[in-house]
Amino acid sequence: MRTHWHELIQSYIAGTIADDNAKLLQDTLKSDPEIADLYLSYINLDVTLAAHASSNASATQLLASLTLSAASHPARVFSWRPFIAAAAGLVVGLFSASLVFAYAVPQAVSKASRFCALSDGSFEKQNTTIGSGFPADFGTWSGDEATVSQGKAGEGKQALHFLRAQGDSAVPNSPADSCDVFQIVDLRPMRAQMALGGVQVLELSADFLDTRPGGEETLRFGCHLYLFSGAQESLRASWPAVLRDALGFGMGECISEGGSAKEGWRKVTAKCLLPAEADFAVVQIACGRLRGSSKNPPQLGLQFADNVNLILKTQPRLSARLLRN
Repeated sequence: MRTHWHELIQSYIAGTIADDNAKLLQDTLKSDPEIADLYLSYINLDVTLAAHASSNASATQLLASLTLSAASHPARVFSWRPFIAAAAGLVVGLFSASLVFAYAVPQAVSKASRFCALSDGSFEKQNTTIGSGFPADFGTWSGDEATVSQGKAGEGKQALHFLRAQGDSAVPNSPADSCDVFQIVDLRPMRAQMALGGVQVLELSADFLDTRPGGEETLRFGCHLYLFSGAQESLRASWPAVLRDALGFGMGECISEGGSAKEGWRKVTAKCLLPAEADFAVVQIACGRLRGSSKNPPQLGLQFADNVNLILKTQPRLSARLLRN
């Protein structure tokens, strides 16, 4: 494979890629599975090393065990493999340094105002029950086995509590490798804001806490954002196969071996360019095993999420809207 593609992918992850090269990479990811797999390998390595940068021993161990090719692993929403079919969404624009933490700050200054679309991102309005399975309509949290607990909140009094990893109900014998909780967000009320012009970017963030004492099984926390057009009712029966129809997506992840009770909450952010034809977004908050680390379901019950925000930003130097109530 030509060195040129390695250089392009590395420059994208570093946040130094030029506009024309970013467009070239995006177009190639749509049509060339070999380049898409190469990009996937770099991103998985970037996720792992970034999260373990403070520990040389951990990084060495992970590099020795990391399988860069995802072809041998079953498709699961929490893994990267299902997104190859929508590879254009891997390039989420020039507004993030990488897909891992996506914390690069745009040169323009944005202001935030409340916009009631994502419902109860602080989990203060929820009772203890989270719905089972993929949600059927807008504004409800639903997914794998989870609950809302008091006493571990990042903000307020309550937080999402991950309890058990489960497979996808629409995929027989799919691996139970993560606990995923979803909400469908209606984007159509934002049409007026989107009509103002400029580059529209959706930014999803959430805070995560792992209360295990440390030195435990490596787990992964994730914020995933998917954009669709059409009717949201069709998603429930066909998730995750419907990901092939996504207009775009963004992903942010971090890994943990426990011990974050002393460090506090960790923020994870994902960004995605917002096309004008997008009607709704799927927000996914997840906790699961590090892909390729084990075939057994991860042991959950001491992990939490809180303060989920979805923001629409118009760049440059235009207002931002906070999609949360």
